[in-house]
Amino acid sequence: MDKRVQSIKWLYVTVFLLPVLGMAQEKNKEKESKIDEVVLVGYSKVSKADLTNAVGSVKAEAMKDMPVNNAAEAIQGRVAGVQVMASEGAPGAEVDIKIRGGTSITQSNSPLYIVDGIQMDNALSILSPKEIESIEVLKDASSTSIYGARGANGVVLITTKGGRKKAATSINYSGYTGVRKITNTIPVLDPYEFVMYQYELYNKNGILEDQTAFQTRYGSFSELADKYGNIKKRDWQKELFGQEAFNFTHNVNIMGGSEKSAFSLSLNHVEEDGIMLNSGFRRSMANFKYDYDVSKKLKVGFNARYSRQLIDGAGTSASGSQGTNRLRNAVRYQPFEGGSNVPVDDFDPNYATLTNLVNPLILNDNEIRQNRTNDLLLNAYLNYNITKDLTFRSVVGYVQKDNAVNQFWGTVTSDARANNNQPIVQLTRQQTRRITNSNTLNYNKKFGNHKLDLMIGQETVQTDGESSNTYVKWLPSSILPNEAFASIQSAVPPTGMIQDAPRTLVLPPDRLVSFFGRANYVFANKYVITASIRQDGSNVFGKENRYGTFPAFSLAWKMKQENFLKDKEWLDELKLRFGYGLAGNNRITAYLHDTFFTTSTDYGYTFGSGVTPGATTGNIAENPRVKWEATVSKNAGIDFGFFNGRLYGSVDAYITDTKDLLVLAKIPQTSGYETQFQNTGKTQNKGIEVTLGGIIFNRENFSWKADFNISANRNKIMSLGGNLAANSNSYLVASGWVNNLYDFIAKVGSPVGTYYGYVTEGRYEIGDFDFNPATQAYTLKSGVPSSSAIALGSKAVQPGDLKLKDLNGDGQITAADQTELGSAQPKFYGGFSQTFRLKNWDMSLFFNFSVGSKVYNANKSEFTTQYLYRDNNMSADVANRWKWFDNNGVKVTDPTALAALNANTTMWTPPSGNYILHSYAIEDGSFLRLNNVTIGYTLPKGALESAFIKNLRIYATVNNVFTITGYSGYDPEASTRRNPLTPGVDYAAYPRSRFILTGIDITF
Repeated sequence: MDKRVQSIKWLYVTVFLLPVLGMAQEKNKEKESKIDEVVLVGYSKVSKADLTNAVGSVKAEAMKDMPVNNAAEAIQGRVAGVQVMASEGAPGAEVDIKIRGGTSITQSNSPLYIVDGIQMDNALSILSPKEIESIEVLKDASSTSIYGARGANGVVLITTKGGRKKAATSINYSGYTGVRKITNTIPVLDPYEFVMYQYELYNKNGILEDQTAFQTRYGSFSELADKYGNIKKRDWQKELFGQEAFNFTHNVNIMGGSEKSAFSLSLNHVEEDGIMLNSGFRRSMANFKYDYDVSKKLKVGFNARYSRQLIDGAGTSASGSQGTNRLRNAVRYQPFEGGSNVPVDDFDPNYATLTNLVNPLILNDNEIRQNRTNDLLLNAYLNYNITKDLTFRSVVGYVQKDNAVNQFWGTVTSDARANNNQPIVQLTRQQTRRITNSNTLNYNKKFGNHKLDLMIGQETVQTDGESSNTYVKWLPSSILPNEAFASIQSAVPPTGMIQDAPRTLVLPPDRLVSFFGRANYVFANKYVITASIRQDGSNVFGKENRYGTFPAFSLAWKMKQENFLKDKEWLDELKLRFGYGLAGNNRITAYLHDTFFTTSTDYGYTFGSGVTPGATTGNIAENPRVKWEATVSKNAGIDFGFFNGRLYGSVDAYITDTKDLLVLAKIPQTSGYETQFQNTGKTQNKGIEVTLGGIIFNRENFSWKADFNISANRNKIMSLGGNLAANSNSYLVASGWVNNLYDFIAKVGSPVGTYYGYVTEGRYEIGDFDFNPATQAYTLKSGVPSSSAIALGSKAVQPGDLKLKDLNGDGQITAADQTELGSAQPKFYGGFSQTFRLKNWDMSLFFNFSVGSKVYNANKSEFTTQYLYRDNNMSADVANRWKWFDNNGVKVTDPTALAALNANTTMWTPPSGNYILHSYAIEDGSFLRLNNVTIGYTLPKGALESAFIKNLRIYATVNNVFTITGYSGYDPEASTRRNPLTPGVDYAAYPRSRFILTGIDITF
């Protein structure tokens, strides 16, 4: 076993398990009940004691010690079976949440978010943690099927804080300020190592022109040591990412109520600088909730939320291929002053042409991106108690998202240089609108040993939207970004050129109508049965397959209530659960079941000085037979509690099968189309989840509490359906970081997102060659497989070149030698927290961990491959490469001397062929991260009563304190590709930072 994995496991035992064992020695009569909580499970609430489903819950108390601006980060590692991963460390970066591994192959695996009863996309990324009352995560289909078409990937129910009736008005302010710093950088060659590497590149082939070019740029060999051994080093990563990034966050909550009403107002303002120059995040948000009792029977309320956010900065890359990688310039730009006739802080067009590089600071000033998003949520409800047992509830909601992205490319960028060296602007606009209405009838009745809860309901959801895209070239060279955004009319096309016409698009309207019901029956407070059914109708599908029906049932046995356990004082709770359910997925574009025409200038023609739009059917063929993707989930669990609330937890095991996968399949182009949505294939997830918690000490002046969860999920493709050849059970997938590199495989029997490439066998050594003293030439021995065609650009293999393993034993390296190289799926993952209180002091530590995952370090591939360019800096690993020149700058060809020269080197010569995936780039992604440490002090009650202050707490926090990992990149959690089939790719990710802050929480 890897020593790092062993050390991580021992740390888990030390930090969590030993304290739990120590609880047995602590005696305390105070009881903290965990079974009287109320849990939101979809359209209604249920007592946790009567819960039959797999539901994870996070309350506001658990998030109070996590001063972060993204609520998703606050729940990371806190719920078993839920993976929360920030794709990178950029301000406002997207956060991916997967529940129990995800079920779909090509469609979104994001859960459904419901905020105060209203569907809201990616809600945790736009909510402030301070306004959240509770988060419930529905994990199994027996709980999610009540949401039918939208619940296949799990459901996250979020309740925001509201006021309380008959409560005096209180005002709470919480704010913090701090600074972020980069935690690590990618090691690169220092100036002398860089120049010595360039000396080899320029002189290896003995071409006089290249040798002269080297001397002109860098100088003669005799002066390299003195000139570059002491030259000022430019650490471009630290200059680009090394700024101290300040953060200011303010939260104000005003709440209260009268005899009949309750209100709350939440305000949030964030100003967060990024560690990368010219990057940052700004958000202002307001949320108002009001509830009013019109009468004893009728209650009404409404909620209004509005937020505006701005994400500044072009970042380190876009989602496309290596052409959008801006990190490359910080890693590969020459690491010193000088080296050409143009000062290093000025733009050098010749250097840019020869190297495909631009000074990263200049480039950062010339690539501007402003991403503005406005979110509006309005919802209202009406509760009417028809009788004391029968209640009608109606909820109506409106959600609108407006997104505006302004991008500017200045004269030094490759885009502008390809367009007459003039700036370019792109303006992208999109608006989506969603209207939701749900109506439910609830009947609750207790009679004797029986408790009955019945619900029937109806819901409609309709979504509309439109988008536009304006791409403007040939702006004046001296124009500034904000001027360009405001005056695109100043662009003047060169003679004979025509400006691209703006593109507009109406998003296909999405309509969903649903009918559902649920019954919950409890007998003798021991046996619980829950059954539900939902029917959804969606315009995504044709008439024959428009409706889907999703049933579910679950059982629970409250063993603690049986006579043989009822009097056991050491046992608080023991409950067995079993659930079975069917959920659906319809997350594809609407109306693909029929042929529709759209207009676009992309398919237009030139007429006079403009472009006349044309009509087209697009490149996706209609499929009237496409139907619902279906997920069947089976879950068995046990909940337990011991010693008057001192130890509690749960264990769940599940099997989730998804069939009729909605796959965008390749079809013969003779059809006139490229792809078609089809129902093809099956996946399976199996897993186990364990949650434990305990109160280790609970005395008047000291308490110590610990919570722990761990999950293991095994994902497997069971079938890929009928869109493959009869003799094939797999197909290749491209991650996209390099064009035409198919580095993933979708294969029956393997996990979704399996890396696919060659096995690294080191490098070719002297013994692999025959040497001709007369010609000084090395020729590969007969029987030694050649990597030339795959890795070396078809150049003749030389000693020190990259060597790949011949897996099929045919004596040559071909595509047939590719194999599976692992996946991003961890063996297990989770988190644990420790909370301490000593009189008025408090302290919390929160860890999250992952063991057994693999990370595809695409940066490592790029920064150890020469590809087409010289004068590029490389990864520090290249300093240990095979060398051809001795300390006097003389090329060594004699086999004995060459072997002696490289006796202590281990790295191969950077390949000059195309980028490929080989096992060198696949690294162990196991890690243990101390995510948060907080120390706080609360003033004694009454200390500031004369100043009308009810509570005052000050605290200091460090987020991302340290990470124990063997991964060599910025962060083992980075995942920059958005395709579910290509997870775990770390390519040009924005570095993660450490955040040190201080804050105050005060209530009046």
